[in-house]
Amino acid sequence: MSLWFTLLSAASVLAYAAIGGVFLAFSDFIMRSFNLVRGQGGIEAMQVLNVEIMRSMFMVLFMGLALVSLVIAVYAFVAVDGLPSHLLMLAGVIYLVGVFAVTAFGNVPLNNQLAGIDPAASQTIAFWKQSYMTRWVSLNTVRTVACLLASGLTLGALVIR
Repeated sequence: MSLWFTLLSAASVLAYAAIGGVFLAFSDFIMRSFNLVRGQGGIEAMQVLNVEIMRSMFMVLFMGLALVSLVIAVYAFVAVDGLPSHLLMLAGVIYLVGVFAVTAFGNVPLNNQLAGIDPAASQTIAFWKQSYMTRWVSLNTVRTVACLLASGLTLGALVIR
């Protein structure tokens, strides 16, 4: 592996883990806390969070890792041999599918649906409790596991190279 690719891969280990840690916090206690807030407080908090996250360092890292994951997977296919190549390709694909695609086609549509409704409406609270929470947290848990797998696979490739 070239020096630049080794450094990129090492940085991605940390970035995958950092993003996975944020997702873990949401699946573990943040969403549960939002759900325990009386009335529409949790809904309003999530609506605000979904706007603010678009202007955050998290979003830069999240989007940047999609590009980095693609670079890692392609470069590993073209220029890395043996088991490290397979681990790096798998890590890149896992992030792109298990994190980026799940977000784009799962969590974001749910967030958009939540953004477009009145938090005080009784049907909104029912949607929040009966549909949004279960689906969003399940998808988020997939993203958590995918990030941690991508981190571990990339680290494994670096260790055995």
